[in-house]
Amino acid sequence: MKSILTSFLLWLTCVGWTSAATVEKFLIEGNPVTLKVPDNLAAGKPWLWVGEFAGHLKTLEDGLVEKGWHVAYVGVSNEFGSPEAMGVWEKVYAELHEKRGLSARPALLGISRGGLYVNAWTRLHPDRVSVLYLDNGVCDIRSWPGGFQLTAKGKGGPGDWTRYKTVFHFENDEDAQVRSIHPTDGLQPAVKAGVFLISVHGTADTVVPYPDNAEPVVKLWEQSGGRFKVFPKQGGDHHPHGLPDPAPLIELLSLEAK
Repeated sequence: MKSILTSFLLWLTCVGWTSAATVEKFLIEGNPVTLKVPDNLAAGKPWLWVGEFAGHLKTLEDGLVEKGWHVAYVGVSNEFGSPEAMGVWEKVYAELHEKRGLSARPALLGISRGGLYVNAWTRLHPDRVSVLYLDNGVCDIRSWPGGFQLTAKGKGGPGDWTRYKTVFHFENDEDAQVRSIHPTDGLQPAVKAGVFLISVHGTADTVVPYPDNAEPVVKLWEQSGGRFKVFPKQGGDHHPHGLPDPAPLIELLSLEAK
């Protein structure tokens, strides 16, 4: 029986069904944190910080873990990258960098609405980011969940738009549209700090249209002489996220991590 079990576990390892990581779960100020800890640490202790939907790009995460990366996520959902959410991120950063010694410049992954969190952190701390990776990432709240006509018009999300106005204390739609931050606002220092930008996006995204979200950010990097790489998925909609084969992303992240 023992030999059968050993053979089965070996087979699981060969087909990639086991993970070379220990998953830690703990709370920071009442917010759940999930941290994948690799068995063998890469030099410099690089880490991927997921803005939202941790585990959604599981193959990418597992590939980085195999290379010795940590993968972190803190649950502050429905905060849209608010100052309160960033206050929690400050505590997470202190725990992972200052106490545990992970890299001072994590790579950030913004899947869909997760883009609001990673962009907010990059604006606050351009010196604490190595890579800003937007995956059909929301960069203009007016586009999603607002659903307003900009260059394009996304489907929007009425419930999330109402929550957004409440979180940011906006009086009405007009107030929210006028006072909301635009995609490129405050990101110029990140270009100067050498943050590498990645955009993976469907060219036909009907939920988070690329022209109103990641494209202005890409253009800022391009016009400012920043370093970036774009992975357009021709005819692709909002789903699925990532690339069918994440190897190019894993290689690029590993190259650009500091």
